[in-house]
Amino acid sequence: MGGTDSNHNGIDLDTISIKDLIAKTGNHPKGEVRADPDDYKVFVNSIIQKMKGQDAFLSFSRHISNVNQILTMKYSSAADIADVILRDLALTAKVLKVVNSSYYRQFSKKGISTISEAMIILGTDEVRGIAAGLKVYEMMTDLANSDVLKEKTLKGLHRSILARQIVTERKNTTTDTLQIAAMIYELGEYLVALFDPETYIQVEIAMEDRDMSRSEAAKTVMGLSYADLGRIVALKLNMPKDIVQTMQPVSRFKTNGSELTVLEEQRYLCAYIHELCEISGDEADEVDACAAIADKYRGLVKIDFKTVVHLIRTSREKMERQAELLDVDPATGKSAAKTASGVKSKKELDKGMSHLKQALNNKMSIHEIFTRMVETMDNSFYFTQTVISIKKKQTNTMEPRYIRGPVRTRDISRILAFKIEPGPDLFNAAITRETDMIVRNIQKEAYKKQVPQWYLEKMPKLTKAKGFAVFPVFVDKIILAMIYVDWNENAPDINQKTIEYIRVFRELMVKTFVLHSSKGKAGISR
Repeated sequence: MGGTDSNHNGIDLDTISIKDLIAKTGNHPKGEVRADPDDYKVFVNSIIQKMKGQDAFLSFSRHISNVNQILTMKYSSAADIADVILRDLALTAKVLKVVNSSYYRQFSKKGISTISEAMIILGTDEVRGIAAGLKVYEMMTDLANSDVLKEKTLKGLHRSILARQIVTERKNTTTDTLQIAAMIYELGEYLVALFDPETYIQVEIAMEDRDMSRSEAAKTVMGLSYADLGRIVALKLNMPKDIVQTMQPVSRFKTNGSELTVLEEQRYLCAYIHELCEISGDEADEVDACAAIADKYRGLVKIDFKTVVHLIRTSREKMERQAELLDVDPATGKSAAKTASGVKSKKELDKGMSHLKQALNNKMSIHEIFTRMVETMDNSFYFTQTVISIKKKQTNTMEPRYIRGPVRTRDISRILAFKIEPGPDLFNAAITRETDMIVRNIQKEAYKKQVPQWYLEKMPKLTKAKGFAVFPVFVDKIILAMIYVDWNENAPDINQKTIEYIRVFRELMVKTFVLHSSKGKAGISR
């Protein structure tokens, strides 16, 4: 069952294609099915022995001990908790980095310089939660030796952040239990991928070849599910029992939520968080996926749908910011220093932003400001086509006005103009839902039903666009304009940093509209 070298460097998991492996071997590889699948103890003991034979396990155990110490200090004084955090200089530095990020900056304009100050401003529970989450994240990152594991670690961080946000929203759930249980929800799968990658691959083969769920495939190959393995190991690592019990998956959904015990409610919440964090970051199908999950847990998890959509987006952004602060690229799990920032020319961007702010201060015309804006975006990013469209009141259409890129202005004006009306297409959905839409790959089946035919028939041929994004511009809930950008196969995919830059440009557009509205709200017409 995988006499794999425990110093495995991740090559197997990062390069093996399960589908290709099945294709090469026909229907034969059903996964190395155990002679006696019920005898799961054999496999569990093999994982435990591999863990004990690793220096990494000693670090793993030490980290778990530190996390337990932080978690069990719930009713201790702020000074005592700060003292525990301060003993770990690396953790202290990371906590201060996070609490001084843009998300928390709203609470202290001057910045936060000490753990004690962070506890006064943000609250003891918030800082303790951040410290515990970062400790588990550090633990799993230290052990991650393949992109598969790095991705799982980032998902764990995302679940942790979403759990903390849900606790804040509900105001009646134990923060620590849900946060840590959510973060290590996939501990069993993580450990198999780390210590026995051959078995991990056999489970993946069984899923593909037999059309099984992940849990069924794991039981077939290992004798127990990943979730069962994770809880057994968590108990052996002396994790608090309420956390281990909360990690248990749920299977009954036709249940009256009001009859659930506190522990059962925690389990449903944890499973709910796990499913939400499995949704891809593609905003086009994000709302539909959230709706399906919300419907599945209806009556069991008392969080309204709009709040869910908001929380999943803000938690993802928060995770990406924290990952970047910790020098990890959220798209790949790799060192951020080795990846492109998404900015083609920082010099052009800084110069353009400076000119735009001067233009606003000098009260230059909308035409002059938006012309400079589209030029700055074109010069600063890897976009093929950059367009600012303005709503035409008389026809209720969105009309391209400010255009930069290789395609002739009149062609873009003709193709990208569209009627504003309720509809499922991405352009109108962005307006109706008041949300940005990012299409990373036009050819992806998930998008083809939502990208309008008038776009698919003409735009990709002209710009060779691989993906595009639209950012609607509202002033006082009234749609006035839209930013459109696209990029081709040779350009890096749009990342979160670039998206945030575009949103800054949008804020400048809003300021421009307000500035030139001579009668305030009355000057902005529908």
